[in-house]
Amino acid sequence: MQRINETLLSRAERRLLDWACRRMPARVSSDMLTALGVAGAGLCFAGYVLAGAWLWLAVAGMALNWVGDSLDGSLARFRRAERPRYGFFLDHMTDTLAIALIMVGIGLSPHVNLAVALAALGAYYAMTILTMATCIATGVFRISFGGLGPTEIRLVIAVCTAAAALLPVPAWTIGGNELTIYDALMAAVAAGLVVTCLAMARRTARELAALDPGSGKSSPADAGRH
Repeated sequence: MQRINETLLSRAERRLLDWACRRMPARVSSDMLTALGVAGAGLCFAGYVLAGAWLWLAVAGMALNWVGDSLDGSLARFRRAERPRYGFFLDHMTDTLAIALIMVGIGLSPHVNLAVALAALGAYYAMTILTMATCIATGVFRISFGGLGPTEIRLVIAVCTAAAALLPVPAWTIGGNELTIYDALMAAVAAGLVVTCLAMARRTARELAALDPGSGKSSPADAGRH
């Protein structure tokens, strides 16, 4: 499987992860780091729900989530202790849980409408489904899109969270509903993910159609095979 991770921070992140792997105590396992990533997402959830000064707990949780999620696979590869099927399954199932904790927590905070947060979560899951389907069909696992990946998304969320903890949150009343600047940002992220998902799905479908033999039209004999 070919992994593509070409983001704005990928080179600096790779150097930092390699540095950490070389200094990681032997008693620390990849599974422990995976659990740390989920625990960090749980702290994010609590910090967002409690809000106020507790938003700093969410920032700390985001950092722990990055450490656990980014280092678990890197450490396994560094130690030549990969378990490809188990690791792939565990990593992505825990990622699914972690992003749900983070996004639902954001939606339960006073700064983002739950419906907007759930829309962004749904768009993220659509991208996840596209990534998995593309991986199965092509053998290419793409982590980044348009120079952005999970690390950049975490960083943006952490910066916005810190800003909400330090500064007044601009808000407007539209149609009787109070919406904040973070609602607008989250809605923009959701729309961007949906557009990217549709564009990448169309592009991948065209590439696969060109690779597969046949005209794309079913014959009576083909119909009998379904």
